[in-house]
Amino acid sequence: MEKSGQGAEPRARSLSAFDTRARLLWLAGGGALVFAAGLLTWASPYFDYDIDLTRKPVLAIVAGLIGTGLVYAIWLPQHIARVLDRQTPSTAIAFGIIVLAGLLARIILFASEPVLEDDFYRYLWDGAVTSSGSNPYALAPSDVDPATRSPQAALVLDRIGHADLRTIYPPIAQLAFAAAHQIEPWSLTAWRSVVLVLDVTILGLLLLLLKDAARSPLWAALYWWNPLVIFSLFNGAHMDVVVLPPVLIALLLASRGRTVMATAALAVAISAKIWPVLLLPLILRPALHAPKRLLAAAGMMLGLIALQAWPILAAGMDETSGFVAYAQTWQRNSALFPLIEQAASAIVGAQAAGSVSRAVLAMICGVMALAVAWSPFATTQQLMIRSALVVATLLLAAPAQYPWYLVWLAPFLAFLPTAGLLVLTATLPLYYTAFYFAARQQIDIYNNLVVWTGWLPVWALLARDLWRSRTN
Repeated sequence: MEKSGQGAEPRARSLSAFDTRARLLWLAGGGALVFAAGLLTWASPYFDYDIDLTRKPVLAIVAGLIGTGLVYAIWLPQHIARVLDRQTPSTAIAFGIIVLAGLLARIILFASEPVLEDDFYRYLWDGAVTSSGSNPYALAPSDVDPATRSPQAALVLDRIGHADLRTIYPPIAQLAFAAAHQIEPWSLTAWRSVVLVLDVTILGLLLLLLKDAARSPLWAALYWWNPLVIFSLFNGAHMDVVVLPPVLIALLLASRGRTVMATAALAVAISAKIWPVLLLPLILRPALHAPKRLLAAAGMMLGLIALQAWPILAAGMDETSGFVAYAQTWQRNSALFPLIEQAASAIVGAQAAGSVSRAVLAMICGVMALAVAWSPFATTQQLMIRSALVVATLLLAAPAQYPWYLVWLAPFLAFLPTAGLLVLTATLPLYYTAFYFAARQQIDIYNNLVVWTGWLPVWALLARDLWRSRTN
């Protein structure tokens, strides 16, 4: 007994020392995140809209995003795993640091000038149109005479990208834009406030899912401290945050056996961004042998989608529709799509190659969606991993692979923290070098070299992750 007591005391001292170091590391990580947000806010005026692109320090911002992304991908998941493995008693303190640091970083970026982004001008415009009671799908911004608008409206109208296209954002997204307009018309700060509310909601839902999956809340840091997510949402002010609350609500309800309500939530998500439709087979799978429940869920889905699709279809689906243009021609920052397109060109000809390539990639996503739903999920953890595989396949196969699309996948990293997916936080920012090379008439360097530099490490790590999962 004496020897046992003597051995327990050194172990307790060792655990206490580790716990102190762990707290210091949490503080250091949170401090670094807040400092990075402050540094970006300080540097962001160099990216003012009216400054010539050749004078903007694009490569410096890219280097900073890559650096913070590497620290995130290498250090954060290892630190979380190490803390949980040692079972330190200060989880509540660590979680408090995580929440506070992530929140401070987001609030600091409210004061930043958007870096190489202009999508939010479309959101502000759509919000004003929707708030006025008009159909935002009826007219392209270029159809409106700026002289008939207020100075604020004219400024926004003048800066909208692809102003010749009618909006691509579905009805639920339009409600979010309109909410920002109601808070303060034409205000980026108002829109960022809506984004923050949605982002905090995502954190809350993620914590509920982690609890149901019997995983530590510390894993939520993989979303809340993701530097590219924070940059995309609170500097770039992208709208991709809108889709995640209903997606996570759908998965939470599905994990608790509420298939019909989960389907309704998923319908709302599809009306914010179309891609959540890929999760439908997984959510409907438990009802496959319950015809009445399956019929009720399918009816709920079709009814809600039809209701929300009506203003889009009523406005017409021609070449001026953003939906049509995106589906037919959008392609950016993908190494996979050009390879498939070249192969398709050799088989069906150059004219049909683009459509065939998109169909092939859509089929790959569909096959993955059906494959993960082949057997019923048994636990919340299993449901979230399968959902992660679907979203990751979509992200990797999409013809357009923008950095802010990582927002779709980020909550799922808390359940599937594999290196091949985590490293996207560090490689996707290479997309922004396209602005540097385009401004110098050197875009071929980006297309032929930089894109591959970003995607080859991801594919290599994913192959390693797959190999390890098969051999373990």
